[in-house]
Amino acid sequence: MKGTIRKLPLIMLAAGVVIFAAGICTGAEDPFARFIKPVTNPVYFDEAQNRSYVHVVNGYQDLPKRISTKLGRVPLNGHLNFTAVRATYAFNEKFSLIAAKDGYIDFKPEHSLQHDSGWGDIAAGFKYALYYCPQEEFIVSGKMLFEFSQGSRDVFQGNGDGNAAPSVTFLKGCDKWQFMGTLGMIIPFNAKQESMEIYQSYHVSYALTPRLFPLIELNHFCVARQAGRDELVASIAKFEGGDVINLGSKHGLENRNFVTMAAGFRYRVFEQAGVFKNLDLGFAYELPLTNPNDGLMDDRYTVDLVLHF
Repeated sequence: MKGTIRKLPLIMLAAGVVIFAAGICTGAEDPFARFIKPVTNPVYFDEAQNRSYVHVVNGYQDLPKRISTKLGRVPLNGHLNFTAVRATYAFNEKFSLIAAKDGYIDFKPEHSLQHDSGWGDIAAGFKYALYYCPQEEFIVSGKMLFEFSQGSRDVFQGNGDGNAAPSVTFLKGCDKWQFMGTLGMIIPFNAKQESMEIYQSYHVSYALTPRLFPLIELNHFCVARQAGRDELVASIAKFEGGDVINLGSKHGLENRNFVTMAAGFRYRVFEQAGVFKNLDLGFAYELPLTNPNDGLMDDRYTVDLVLHF
């Protein structure tokens, strides 16, 4: 049974390719080229468009001075740093394959826990435009991601048997404004090892110039069903880990909501350089709106580069 569960993501991914990849067309000009990719929640918050790109992202996250546990407020402090290379290949304006999560994590607390580093879990999947209307500058896309539990347990990866993350994302343009949002779930294949979560993210940006886009983003993760891991942190933490980490906390429902707000910008470095369509630089500064002690983020700085081709 476990072998079948582990193979399920690959079976469903192959089925998605067969169902949606028919009728490939290339060479058409992208009517949504002026719109930008969100910066925060890099694993789960993706653009609604199907475009080919390589995405390099780095997040530097300050850890809270103290965290809420069943033992009381435990001192932590320090930082978490993650670097990842993501990629999407679009067969046409309707369908694309996605490599959404990989990379390296450095977890460096100053108190209570030891400094560890290691590889993150890998997540991949596909995206399909359910509604595509360039005339209205409006897209609604469905996405399915599968996460594989091969990462390092030293940095809170590799627990469980992976998960599936279905989501729906919309994009709406209005003159120089861009509105984007996503709603999804993280459904673990092993309910004891990982928590089930519902997430939503929203993005608003304005084209101040054809190259500069100030932006604001909001992210919300909510524990729908807590796990039951016996590992030290998971057994005492009264919260979940956010977008990059799923602790599998036994007490995640006690502080089930984790909400952040971010402000930043994207800058279009160049457009139409040879085979490349554009290169976008992004930056965002993110703060939790919920109690920082009820999570692993005191604040976060995210910097990325998106190369479309």
